Amino acid sequence: MLIGRVRGSTTMFLVGLLVGCTGGSSPAPNDVVRQLYAVRMTSRMTGAPTPTELAAMTPYLSAELVTLLRQARELHDADVARAPNEKPAFAEGDLFSSLFEGPSALEVVGDSAVNGEHHLAVRFTYDLEQPVVHWIDHIAVIRERGRFVVADVQYGGAWDFANRGTLVSSLRGTVAPPP
Repeated sequence: MLIGRVRGSTTMFLVGLLVGCTGGSSPAPNDVVRQLYAVRMTSRMTGAPTPTELAAMTPYLSAELVTLLRQARELHDADVARAPNEKPAFAEGDLFSSLFEGPSALEVVGDSAVNGEHHLAVRFTYDLEQPVVHWIDHIAVIRERGRFVVADVQYGGAWDFANRGTLVSSLRGTVAPPP
């Protein structure tokens, strides 16, 4: 299934449809990824999510990732308060994919499970400018509190300014740097 750009009331309908199609049971790993990125793409968030954005994403994220994203936002807000004329940490860019601008569409192209952890290959597309960019990131999905949640993103973009490593490692390295 391909998730693409949508606007206005159509956006809210599609997000509601994705959330509602679970039938009361825990969504499958690929559904959790689609739902998370539907929220991400409709909100147009950049940098660390605001409390409202994070609340919308929380049902699809591991407890550790929620904590790290909350800490990233707190660091951002502290930077703004300390130096309002300087660029704060986590001010811009998509944290959830390799591309700074973030995806405009996605397709889950693979799912492998090892010891209950799913590793989904997700083919992202950004087509809001030319040239169109395609890449594959790998999303780790685990079972936590009886449901599947996204635990990490391994960036796969191969261009010069792509995010590198994983989302969790980059957040850990910034919000809780080693002593």
